[in-house]
Amino acid sequence: MHLIVLSQENIELAELEASSLLELNLFTRNAQFMFANIKNIKKINRLAYTKKVLELLFICNPKDLDNALYQYDFKKIYKNNFCLRIHDNSHKFNESEYAKYIWKSLESSKIEPKVNLENPSTLIEIIILDNKAFVCRQLWNNKEDFESRKAHQKPELHPTAMHPKMARALVNILNKDNIVDPFCGAGGILTEAALMKIKFKAYDIDQVQLNRAKINLKYLKINSRSYKLELKDATNIKNLKNIVTDLPYGKSSKKTDEIIDLYNKFIHNISGRSVIVFPDFVNYKKILKENLNKKLEIKKIISHYVHKSLTRKIVVIDTSKKDINS
Repeated sequence: MHLIVLSQENIELAELEASSLLELNLFTRNAQFMFANIKNIKKINRLAYTKKVLELLFICNPKDLDNALYQYDFKKIYKNNFCLRIHDNSHKFNESEYAKYIWKSLESSKIEPKVNLENPSTLIEIIILDNKAFVCRQLWNNKEDFESRKAHQKPELHPTAMHPKMARALVNILNKDNIVDPFCGAGGILTEAALMKIKFKAYDIDQVQLNRAKINLKYLKINSRSYKLELKDATNIKNLKNIVTDLPYGKSSKKTDEIIDLYNKFIHNISGRSVIVFPDFVNYKKILKENLNKKLEIKKIISHYVHKSLTRKIVVIDTSKKDINS
């Protein structure tokens, strides 16, 4: 059993990303903690809205924690040194005091334990939740530097560029080996896909945007053989699938009419699983209802607040249940 500690920036988005990427059919969640058996453990380092992933060693009553720690065979997980961290809102549990029981347990297994508080090889974490102590070993801690890849840090800036963290989450929600972005802009989504060794095709109707994307990808030393950039109108590309895209938008009445027409034509061409981001100020549900292929259906809609003028609507589209075996 594993414990996935989600970012609280957007719990619903974090849960969807983790369950999609790790293909979790069965899981439970309590606050920001997801409990699941992860089979695709090698994928955890791709997660954006997850803080860390822990291996659950055992659960006990907090009152029995001292004895439970002493009785547990830490020898099977101990490597080189250890550190204990306890997460408890009541602050009743002293880490140094309880670390002594782990120390004694290791000594009883003929190990000479060492403590490393700064960079431990074995990090034991205890989470006190609902009057239970979840004793875990940390498998992964998210140290991804998304801030260094924000739009203003790249040579070609686009004013409406998506945050790299969000872009990565969208790619993970799709969870495919190849993706298509029909409105690639300056290449924010493509960058995150490429950094995860995912191949992609990218289109845009504006050559200036394609040039921006190419420059940004080259700046980040993305292998040009892993992607394809083409000048194409997304409304003229048939049978689109494996899509991850942040749709272009404009707020003036004239631009909004043009944008809605663009959305209608584009949605009509989708033929498979896709993750599409709409701006909240358009009637995206009406657009989808009127134009989406009948063999497809909306699986999930998640809101993500950006600023007072924009909330993004993340829409996951996939084959409808009645057509899965057709």
